[in-house]
This record gives sequence, structure tokens and C-alpha cells, in this order.
Amino acid sequence: GTYSPSAGSAACSVCAAGTSSPSGSAACSVCAAGTYSPSASSASCSACVAGTYSPSAGSAACSVCVAGTYSSSGSAGCSVCAAGTYSSSGSASCSVCVAGTSSPSGSSSCSACMAGFYSLSAGSAGC
Repeated sequence: GTYSPSAGSAACSVCAAGTSSPSGSAACSVCAAGTYSPSASSASCSACVAGTYSPSAGSAACSVCVAGTYSSSGSAGCSVCAAGTYSSSGSASCSVCVAGTSSPSGSSSCSACMAGFYSLSAGSAGC
């Protein structure tokens, strides 16, 4: 989490949040997209947990995926749930709509079929 830019330095400098450096470094490394470093003097960057993302390099924190999207660990962005599936905010995956319901892509919930319409199988995009 510290570095020394030149040989013979009397002291090491601290790396800022969003960067890291292992022991004996001459410079700090910027955390890649999908990773973060929450505080100064970090020895390494951590991967964003599933359901969160970091879109750009040098992040000090990960953002939570909004409802209707999901992400796996170490993601630089969130993916939209397919039609017939849904998710709440911060999801690692999408859930399948049950029979009798449907959803368009990017949904946060499934809707019951209207009177006179039906869906026989789970994961229906429409009734």
C-alpha cells in the first residue's frame, strides 16, 4: 500500500484509494475495472462481489446493480435480465418467472397474465 519512487528515499509514500501496491513497489497501480480499493495504503485491489460492478479503472468502491440486472464477481458492468426472468437490486443472477406470469427483459418482477390470457411454462416473455 506504499511505494518509493526513487532509490535511497527516506520514507515511502501512501497509495491513494482506487490504487494498490505490493511491498517493494516503485509506484502505485490503478485498480482495473471490476475491482476496487476502498482505502489508502492497500496492498491489492479486490474484485467487486456478485451483484455489484465497477465500470472504470481506479474505483474506490463498487456500485450496486439496479433491479432488472445482475452481475457476477469482478464485473465492470451489469447485464440485463432476459425476458421471462427478473431480479431485485444487487442480484448475482435472474430468477425465472413462474407459469401464469411473464416479464419483458430488464424486469424487477413478473406480472400475472390478464384475464383471458395464459402462460403454461415458467420463463414466459408474454402471456
